[in-house]
Amino acid sequence: MAEIRAVITDLDDTLLNERHQMTGRTVATLKRLTAQGIKVILASGRSAASIRPQMAKAGTPWPYIAFNGAQILDAGTHLILSASQVPMELARQVLLWFEARQVYAQYYDGDDWYYETPSQITEDYAKSSGIAGTRTAGRLSESIVRPTPKVLAVAAPDRVPGLMAEAAKAFGNSVAVTTSKPCFVEITMPDATKGHAVRKLAAMLNLSPETTLCAGDSLNDLSMLAWSKLPVSVANAREEVKAVAWRVAGHGHKDGLAELLDELIPSKA
Repeated sequence: MAEIRAVITDLDDTLLNERHQMTGRTVATLKRLTAQGIKVILASGRSAASIRPQMAKAGTPWPYIAFNGAQILDAGTHLILSASQVPMELARQVLLWFEARQVYAQYYDGDDWYYETPSQITEDYAKSSGIAGTRTAGRLSESIVRPTPKVLAVAAPDRVPGLMAEAAKAFGNSVAVTTSKPCFVEITMPDATKGHAVRKLAAMLNLSPETTLCAGDSLNDLSMLAWSKLPVSVANAREEVKAVAWRVAGHGHKDGLAELLDELIPSKA
């Protein structure tokens, strides 16, 4: 195995525990890797505003990936280095499509996210993301006035595969359809995937697939795992993700990835 020089990791269900927090054990590992010169990069479906507290905890100085690859941001200034937005009219059509199927949806603008009607879904999302969100004055599809990095829909897990297939058929190559959680359907532009973002970062930071470990748990992670020669899943990952993994770490909620990283990249002290 080549020497690992970079680690790109998902957050939810991979690095964070069931309370959506980074444990002290995991923080210690990430800070040790950074001190040893390993580039530690966070890559999430979350918004940049929701990732920032995790960046502060991890203490990594390297750019991070938000919205499944729709944005790459500088770790110090949090300015956007690369962005891909769903055009306003296309986003409106996507929102109308979900409305017609009576499926909850939300969109993002700046540091905020927007929803139509308060519910348990909005309460849970505010708690997990750390961002309260804003209720629109009228229909969600009529309130969007700018391009958005992502449209997120939330439905019962047994509906999600069908909704993903229908959305992919309805919008074709104009969007990317993926999921990071069993109840999520996530819509971005085709070039807004973690795989595309990792390739951009590789060019920026001189990263190599042979020396970059990528870790994740869900379908939105597959594109970046496919790029890496060192793809890692966690024990709680979807079977499709485990199937492509070079190594399977312990449970993502129980410091499983940190344990594997400690094994693969020992302390030099």
